Amino acid sequence: MTDFETARNWQPPTQKQVFLEGLFTRALKLADIRAVFQRRSFNAIRTAFYRDMWKTAAENIDATISLGSSGLHKIQKGDAATFVYRSDIMLDNALTIRVMADKGLTYRLLAAKGLPVPNYLEFGLGSIAKAEKFLADHRGMVVIKPATGTGTGMGVTTAISTVQKLRQAARYAASFNRRLLVEPHLSGRSYRLLYLDGVFLEAICREPPQVTGDGRSSIRHLIRQENKRRKASGPTVALHPIIMDGECRDHLENQGLKLSGVPGAKTTVVVKGAVNENSAKQNYRVSDAVHSETIAVGAQLVNDLGVRFAGVDLITDDITAPFSSGGVTIGEINVNPGIHHHYLVNASSETTPAAERILSHLFEKKRGVMRLTPIKQGRG
Repeated sequence: MTDFETARNWQPPTQKQVFLEGLFTRALKLADIRAVFQRRSFNAIRTAFYRDMWKTAAENIDATISLGSSGLHKIQKGDAATFVYRSDIMLDNALTIRVMADKGLTYRLLAAKGLPVPNYLEFGLGSIAKAEKFLADHRGMVVIKPATGTGTGMGVTTAISTVQKLRQAARYAASFNRRLLVEPHLSGRSYRLLYLDGVFLEAICREPPQVTGDGRSSIRHLIRQENKRRKASGPTVALHPIIMDGECRDHLENQGLKLSGVPGAKTTVVVKGAVNENSAKQNYRVSDAVHSETIAVGAQLVNDLGVRFAGVDLITDDITAPFSSGGVTIGEINVNPGIHHHYLVNASSETTPAAERILSHLFEKKRGVMRLTPIKQGRG
C-alpha cells in the first residue's frame, strides 16, 4: 500500500510522541557530533571550490559574475542573469526537488515506468521487525538509509549482515529522518549520468573511498592523514572527509579488518561502501563507455519526470552493455547533483567543463534566467 493509499488513515502524532521523537533525535545527533564537526570543517573548502568553478565558467563564456559572501553568486550576460549556489541552479522547482529526494516515492515512480529499482522496504524504528524480517528473507547483506531529507550519503550504512548491525544502522539513519529504507546491498560499480534538459552531458564512475598502506600505519591513522591531505592547501581533491563511523567499521569488518589494523606497504584498503566520501583518485570519466541505449533511457526518464538538471545514479557490472540486457539498477535521481564529481577526477581530459556547458545552455535557451531590462511604465 502506497503513501497515497494510506493517507486517509493517517493520524497526527501526539504531543508526547513528537517530544519523545525530538528527544531521541537530539540524543543521536549528539552521539554523531564529531562527524558533524568534521563535515563542517570542509564548508570553507566546498564554498571556495564552487566559487572558483563558477567564476572560471562565467569568464569562459564572456559573462560577468558578482560573488556573494554567502556562496550565492549572480552571473550575468547581456540583459539576462542567473543565480547559482554550489551545485544549485535556477531550473528545477522546489517541489520537484522534494519529490526526487524522497527515495521511496522515487522508487515507486520508476517501478511504475517498468524500470529496474532495488527491492526495498520502508519502515521506522517502531516497525524495525519488518526490516529484520527483510534481512532474514534476503539472505544477504542489506543497506539502511533515511528515506528522505539527506544527501551525500549521510545516514547510510551499507553491507549489513546481522540484526545487531541493522538495529545500529537504523538508529543512526533515524537521527536524520524517522522514515527509513532497507534494500539489498547490490554488487557492481556506481555510475553518475549527468543530464541538462534531457541532454546527456557526461558520465562518471565513482569508486568507494580508499587508503593505501605504508606497512607501519594503522587504517585509523591512514584515514586521518588522508583527511589532512584533503584539507591542505593546493589543488582540491575532495569536498568531504572520510568519517570513521559504523559504516566504516562494518565495511572493514566484512573484509576481516579493523581500524587498528596495519595494512602492508602499497596495499589498498576500501574503507567504506558508500561512494560519497571518495576523492578525485576514485572518480573516472567514462562517457564514451556508456551504451547509447542506457543514455537514451536516462534522457527519456528525466524528461518524463520533468527533472531538468539531473544526475541519474546507476549500479551495474558492465556500463558498456545495453540497458535492456538487465544488468542495470537505477539507484537514485538527483536534482541539482553535485557538479564537483565531474571536476575532481582521476585524470583530466579535453571535455568542456560541466559548469561552462550549463551556463551556456541557460543563457542561449533563456531558461533558468532573469530578464533585467527595465519595465516601461506608461503615463496616467
